[in-house]
Amino acid sequence: MTKDELISAMEEGRESFLDSIEGLSDENMILPGVVGGWSVKDVLAHLSRWEAELIKQLWQLRQGQRPTTVHFSGQSDDEINARWHSESRHRELARVLEDFHGVRTQTIRRVEEFSEKELNEAGHYRWLGKTPLWKVVAESTYEHEAEHETQIRAWRQQTGY
Repeated sequence: MTKDELISAMEEGRESFLDSIEGLSDENMILPGVVGGWSVKDVLAHLSRWEAELIKQLWQLRQGQRPTTVHFSGQSDDEINARWHSESRHRELARVLEDFHGVRTQTIRRVEEFSEKELNEAGHYRWLGKTPLWKVVAESTYEHEAEHETQIRAWRQQTGY
């Protein structure tokens, strides 16, 4: 995948995700039950935290450092998600939305720093195994958003919000 295609997929994925929450009131955004006991606000915080870890990972790779992100912590995704949810559940919706929009700008800026070869060559970064870097970016951005977009759309259809 070219860098331009990756960035385009990230932008299109973000637009589609934003469409899934379009028209929700602030009150609807904080209602639990969208994904388990999570609200839309919780989902936004969750997506932001994972993408922030990606930004850190991309920065470390660019510096020639071995990543120290939660991806390499040995903790399960469920453990990480529970901890992050506990830490962010009382954050104001406005702050969560600000973070959600801000991380994407940083992610795109970081992705632009990598060459086509660095993004596409499987095995270029040993600690990623045979996974090319573009796939790591996709999983933490538009693929992750698509997963939760589906859940939000189902919740909206079920609840009428």
